[in-house]
Amino acid sequence: MLNHPLLSPWPRYEQDEIDATTAVLLSGQVNYWTGDIGKRFEQEYALSVGKRFGIALSNGTVALELALRAFNIGPGDEVIVACRSYVASASCVLLVGATPVFADVDLDSGNLSAETIAPHITAKTKAVIPVHIGGLPCDMPGIMQLAHQHNIKVIEDCAQAHGASIANIKVGGWGHAAIFSFCQDKIISTGGEGGMLVLDDEQAYKAAWAYKDIGRDFDAVFHQQHPPGFRWYTHTAGSNFRMTEVQAAIGLKQLAKLDAWISRRNVIAQKLVSALSQATFIRVPSVSHSNVTHAYYRVYGVIELKNQSDAENHSFRNEFVASLSEMGLPCFSGSCSEIYLEKAFESYYDGQRMRNAKYYAERAFCLLAHPTITDDQVDQAVKLINTLLAKYHG
Repeated sequence: MLNHPLLSPWPRYEQDEIDATTAVLLSGQVNYWTGDIGKRFEQEYALSVGKRFGIALSNGTVALELALRAFNIGPGDEVIVACRSYVASASCVLLVGATPVFADVDLDSGNLSAETIAPHITAKTKAVIPVHIGGLPCDMPGIMQLAHQHNIKVIEDCAQAHGASIANIKVGGWGHAAIFSFCQDKIISTGGEGGMLVLDDEQAYKAAWAYKDIGRDFDAVFHQQHPPGFRWYTHTAGSNFRMTEVQAAIGLKQLAKLDAWISRRNVIAQKLVSALSQATFIRVPSVSHSNVTHAYYRVYGVIELKNQSDAENHSFRNEFVASLSEMGLPCFSGSCSEIYLEKAFESYYDGQRMRNAKYYAERAFCLLAHPTITDDQVDQAVKLINTLLAKYHG
């Protein structure tokens, strides 16, 4: 999907990343416990977003589950989730036995906001998972204020937003915890899969650390003396969510490049946004805050044909996406806007589609902005957009 003739492929592993993985393989120290690269990656990634602790994981999906387990969220608890995201942003709640409560998204940004979260808060609400869709930050100042008022945990889903920020604070640095995905085409891509959980609370960190490492107690491993013979570390039941040293080696190299990559994504995105903005029937989602750095995992637009029905806007969106794709520019409908329609959530869906989620489901489209795209390729993409828009305006 991302390796299209018009655009340079993503991910593209550079020689220093290949050398780093080769060195790990040659060393034979390929497991988290035999090497030190995973531990360094955890420390440096946490530091990069302003958190005390990081836990390198096999993927972002288990990172979401682990974040909930870190705060002892389970049966009887409710977690407010975004209806517009990847399914894991909601299925993680089911995995810990809690109840997902779907909230609509903000019309302007397509993300959760304090205003869309607030109506769903009850005495059972223990957490909310705001998702920074496409790299556009949620209004975290407003969400955190609401969360503090109601004493609920905020777990940021930053799977698509590495390097984004709002009010000079990186996403991942706002909530009580945050997760990142390093899967396949993500902004950081650690060889196909990978994830990270970052947080500040030491007790929650130790609980998460233990669960991801087969229940081994953190203090028993690092802070206690043991007599000769078998060492009794496993104090609770857990699983194995560990990242490999090969994944971590790639992640460390890419983390050092992240700022430059985000800068490049913004250059590409601004050219695409400028081209799209010529059309009176296209709106680009935005958050109402003056100091935002967008990560541009995707460049989103929405179709707004005036005096046309929802069905007509939906049909036009599909035609627009198909036309650009047929012309040679990859164009997609983007993230699932109505997770609650998945069969897995039928017990948590009352049959009423959420207004703004439905709007994005029917009207949203997105373009690619990965940093390997060249200036010539961006110029060609802009020409194709202009050609299609001229057809509609002609």
